Amino acid sequence: MTVTMMKPHIVAAQGFDPEHLTTLSRALASWFVRLDNSFFDVDDLGHKRSRVDVEHVAVIRFQEEFPGIPLNNVLLSAVLKRAIHTRHTVIDETILPWNGRVVCRPGDRRRIIVERGVATINAWKEPAYRRFGVGDAEYGVAGEFFDWFFTRPAEKEMFLNWLAWSLQNEGDKPNWAPFFYSAKMGTGKSALGRLLIRLFGEANAITQNNIDKLTGRFNMTLLRSKLVVCEEVNLRPGSGDANTLKTYITEKFTAGEAKGKETERVEQRVCLVLTSNHMPFWIEPEDRRYYIVNVDHEGYARGPRAEEFAALVGRLEDWSADPANIARLYNALMQRQLQADFSAKTLNVDTHGTEIMRQVFGNGRATILDQLKEHLDAKRQHAIAETDVVEVVTGKLHANINTTKHLMSDLGWSKSAVKWGGIDYARALWVRPGYVVERGKIFGPDGFEEALGQHLNDEVEVIR
Repeated sequence: MTVTMMKPHIVAAQGFDPEHLTTLSRALASWFVRLDNSFFDVDDLGHKRSRVDVEHVAVIRFQEEFPGIPLNNVLLSAVLKRAIHTRHTVIDETILPWNGRVVCRPGDRRRIIVERGVATINAWKEPAYRRFGVGDAEYGVAGEFFDWFFTRPAEKEMFLNWLAWSLQNEGDKPNWAPFFYSAKMGTGKSALGRLLIRLFGEANAITQNNIDKLTGRFNMTLLRSKLVVCEEVNLRPGSGDANTLKTYITEKFTAGEAKGKETERVEQRVCLVLTSNHMPFWIEPEDRRYYIVNVDHEGYARGPRAEEFAALVGRLEDWSADPANIARLYNALMQRQLQADFSAKTLNVDTHGTEIMRQVFGNGRATILDQLKEHLDAKRQHAIAETDVVEVVTGKLHANINTTKHLMSDLGWSKSAVKWGGIDYARALWVRPGYVVERGKIFGPDGFEEALGQHLNDEVEVIR
């Protein structure tokens, strides 16, 4: 085997400009990698290509992307020889062997990262607007949108700090995620998502409904993204998806799986943004991973100012379609000075907690506990089905559903599985201290005795 120690611009070929040989060789080496005698386009790694395919593609792309370089057979042969056939040490002028790995390295403009002679593909692409040379900085129509979307200035500043930090530290990731909730439709949550995707780059971002694809199998594409916008998030409390989501928000290294491949350790830099029209009662009390903001305003669909807000969203879409405007917004965020008490790594819920966060987290545990006790005492209720506890806690007291078990336990009530009402399977039932359930009846102090079904039907108030 002959290894040629080549240096840039030193060639023995005749009939072409040596600079052209270097330029085209570097281009071809940046387009493809090789593995097991096959070639792979760095932008389409799912399909193998033969050497003939690569050579054919090279001719077409050379003509399209380098129209100022006159192609001839001598130059083309020299390029193919240098980039494909000859073994040499100029790594940016040869199609390198690929190790099969794809990573997301935001801020690194290299698509092919070389380590120990083999190539790793960088899925992150620098957004085109950042190469336009736009120097001025302004929020433009996006600023008007932010002023309307956020009805409380402190919440707007908090989000803009998060956004600015995420762009200023693109190679890192924040440890908490903005969560935008509105009871009404048409408040601009999706419009905000589209704007963020343009900021981070459409090749680096993805929008999905709920989090099924993110937390399910074959989620590698999402984990290799820089921004993932999850719309209409609505989870079950304590579900596996909720726990997996917490991991993706805080951890840089996790497990991921691609189709046809084994699960592997993934280095991820995902920024998550979540939206929903459902109150996120599945979030555990005092969870520091979610900054929840209520974005209801008068411009919602069919609201009193719906037409005015719809016109603003339309202007935002037109404005953000111009890459130069996105560049100006990016520059403004890159120049933004972050407040001293802001941290993208730790969310201080005491300092930065919003009103809806206090509602989701239970409006204060002691208060909810007192209200629940008063409700049960007022109804003279000595037993209550688990499902009815949930209705009371979330529907009447507007507390977090995750607190149900602990609240009832703190009141001293005990939980057991009991059959009643003619149903042949056991259901969860909470019983007041000093009371017992036996043979379809509930017994208590001072000779209290009542049929369980009658007690539950008479005393339980279902809150809708």
